[in-house]
Amino acid sequence: MLDCHDFDELVSILENEKKTTLIFLEILRKEREILTRGQINDLDQIVADKTKILDELETINEQRSQYLLSHGYHKNKAGMQQWLNEQPFVSTLHELWDQLITLAKQAKQENQTNGRAISLQLEYNQRLYVALHSAAGNISLYGSKGQAVI
Repeated sequence: MLDCHDFDELVSILENEKKTTLIFLEILRKEREILTRGQINDLDQIVADKTKILDELETINEQRSQYLLSHGYHKNKAGMQQWLNEQPFVSTLHELWDQLITLAKQAKQENQTNGRAISLQLEYNQRLYVALHSAAGNISLYGSKGQAVI
């Protein structure tokens, strides 16, 4: 069973992870708005913000991993779940962990949506580039899948 200090330490780690994940989700939502409006020049700041917050999340993840390892558990999701299963009366930690899992799923989906939007924009820009070169009389070559390349 865990003592008060252990409880406080893990609660602090998970609360920090939740807070940081919420910030990451907000950055992803801003990124989506920028992509939707086509304000590609504003992406530089978003990329910097994402990089910073992902570094913070990595640090927090390492803290949680070290906590689990120091208590004899694997440092992955299964190790955390095993630890929680052995602490059935600590509902605060169960709730925090469940919230984190939900937030992580939302962030993953939001990031994938943004990635698809970026891919579509890149594809559009490539086609536009090829069209402009063709219109200027530059010779286009074709790739193995029949797409025009310069």
